[in-house]
Amino acid sequence: MKNLLIKLIGAAVAAFTVSAGAADVAQIAKDVLPEAAPSTITWKADNGVLYSKNELEHLSRGELAGGKVVAVSKSAKPQNADPVAALTDFNNQLKELNIRLIVVPVPPKAAICPFGNLKPGDAMVCLRPLYDELRKQGIELLDPAELFLNTANCGAYCRTDAHWSPAGIAPVADELAKRIALHGDRQYTVKQSDAKISGDLARSLSPAAPETENVTLDTVQENVFDDASPVLVIGDSHTLIFSTGGDMLAENSGLCEAIAARIGMPVERIGVKGSAATAVRVNLYRKAAKNPEWLKGKKVVIYCFSCREFTESASGWVKVPVMKR
Repeated sequence: MKNLLIKLIGAAVAAFTVSAGAADVAQIAKDVLPEAAPSTITWKADNGVLYSKNELEHLSRGELAGGKVVAVSKSAKPQNADPVAALTDFNNQLKELNIRLIVVPVPPKAAICPFGNLKPGDAMVCLRPLYDELRKQGIELLDPAELFLNTANCGAYCRTDAHWSPAGIAPVADELAKRIALHGDRQYTVKQSDAKISGDLARSLSPAAPETENVTLDTVQENVFDDASPVLVIGDSHTLIFSTGGDMLAENSGLCEAIAARIGMPVERIGVKGSAATAVRVNLYRKAAKNPEWLKGKKVVIYCFSCREFTESASGWVKVPVMKR
């Protein structure tokens, strides 16, 4: 009887601690989506954290690897639905120019700050196999979830915004600086200060009186941008948040500033608001078409975008040349 009781307790503990599978995560996301406030981009969980409906829709897609991403993509054209093919093509083109590509997909907030029955890391269950496919194609990929999961709280993300926080930017910039392995002699002055913000999710949920939160900014006092830099950062608003001001919440305190301060040299940025699955690579091509020598001067391209782009981009993942042939 005693042995049976021990076995039952052990089974109960195992059931309680088991990680959610792909179908579980997809179903949990589907279940909460109808609870999102109408005519907003926001769902507020019982934990008080605001989540992007777009991110929840991405999580609801289920498995992505093995070509399944094509079937669940929102791409208007099926031939543009495969991010693996587009990223592999982009990487191969840059390799021909001796340019190194580092892909940085920003993980879902729910992966680090889970809700309901999810545990930290569960929301990565469909993304990790996709990342393995990208790596098998020779693509260097930095998964920030591996850095964020070392912390025990939601601090890597803004509570009221869809983007990562300054506390999330810092470890990613640390790791990128190590990988880039380029060092200049610029001495940038970094000033730390506290700021009160209302993120995009809070503003959407309650435009007249949005919730606020406090963040600690690391603001670089000098200009860190230079077209001649060997380091080019491209991507979506994760490359702009806390950097360009206005709806990006602060100035001179974003990812690019953090990288430049760590490597002691300026960087260049091509960032877009909205989907960066294709548009930002088109912008890169246009600039290179005007001045091919500009692109040849690059050593590293950092491509940073929300992981939801893998499925939620209406334009999909078009193969784009990096320069005129």
